[in-house]
Amino acid sequence: MAIEIREAFDAETLERIFRFRYAVHVEELGKGGDAIDHARRMMREPADDHATHFYAEEDGRMVGCARVNAGREAPLPGPYRAWLDMAPLEATLGEQRMTLTSRLMVDPSYRGRTLASLLVLRLYAHGLEIGTDADFIYCEPNLLRLYYRLGYRPYRAAIRPDGTALRVPLVLCLRDSAHLLKAESPFAMMLPQAKDDHGHTAQLLGKTYTGFDPSPPCLQGDLRTLWAQLADGLTRTAERRSLLDGLEEAQVDRVLGAAAALSFGRDEIIQHRDERRPGLGLVLSGRLGVGLPTHDGWHWLEILGPGDVFGEPDAPPAAGRATDLVALEDTRVALLSENLIARTTERDPTLAARLAINLVGVLRQRVDDLHRRSAAWILQERGRLTRQHTIPPISSMGSQGGFVGRDGV
Repeated sequence: MAIEIREAFDAETLERIFRFRYAVHVEELGKGGDAIDHARRMMREPADDHATHFYAEEDGRMVGCARVNAGREAPLPGPYRAWLDMAPLEATLGEQRMTLTSRLMVDPSYRGRTLASLLVLRLYAHGLEIGTDADFIYCEPNLLRLYYRLGYRPYRAAIRPDGTALRVPLVLCLRDSAHLLKAESPFAMMLPQAKDDHGHTAQLLGKTYTGFDPSPPCLQGDLRTLWAQLADGLTRTAERRSLLDGLEEAQVDRVLGAAAALSFGRDEIIQHRDERRPGLGLVLSGRLGVGLPTHDGWHWLEILGPGDVFGEPDAPPAAGRATDLVALEDTRVALLSENLIARTTERDPTLAARLAINLVGVLRQRVDDLHRRSAAWILQERGRLTRQHTIPPISSMGSQGGFVGRDGV
């Protein structure tokens, strides 16, 4: 099956994008914001009126989208311009050389697939096509090192654009070949040598913003891991449950004090897929990947970060685990004591009850995520089978100028 990245030109497709945003942002991830129209089940705002919209489609089903506002086409949208403090650079670089990328969303059921990479690469190619020197975004703090790996850099303090959620403004110098190569960005191989600005835009940013960091720490790992982590970060629910939710500092110390803290380097396996040894753990720092082994590594199903729980409170199934648990970077974990809740009940029944409630919440959230992804996959396959009997095969229709990628990483 092929995923195509297309540009939206007609009102019908734009409405599909706005409804897709609502489905992902509100219904799937439980997030809010001022641009939400619950009555029409759409997510639309004034910045959409003068933007270029990209969307990802597979077998007629929309599975991703992104928006680009370009200063060469219309004034950059006022609220974003203020939040991101873009005016100072306009005076030196010029608004026509600046863009704003926002509303990048992917269907949660496409976590671990090529969708995020295809969208992001198409956005970069578009920036080169229209002569962009600096692209601005803001992202959630947990995605920072992912965007650093793409080549984005911080330049000012964190903001709260909707009044509540914390976001970090970032900027990408599209034609800074040296930095893209240093960050091991996938964009580096797409930049023609003739378009290299030899760090000119970065120098302007350094003179314009005192907070500009010319070389932030980048995420470790290969491109497969990068895309998997980006897709996971974009599809995380607004409220990620943790085993330690609602605990007082002394209670947290009591739980972690009985745990064994271990460090793992990149690509070390914490839990093998076939082992039956029980074990419940907590990620303290770094990232772990839950993956199925392939001939050249792993296919990542989920990414776990600080605060996330892994393993089982009891022994795994008789056949062993179905996946490997692998460190994606230098990672520190706390391996909790066996029969944690039962042992805690003897000494502190209140704490044990809180841990049990939190553990049930973590497991329920994961089951809910699995159900949503399974339902989306079933609907996708049902639609694909139906269309096979009602329309000619894609190969006879042509790509119609779309940006096409094969499924799988």
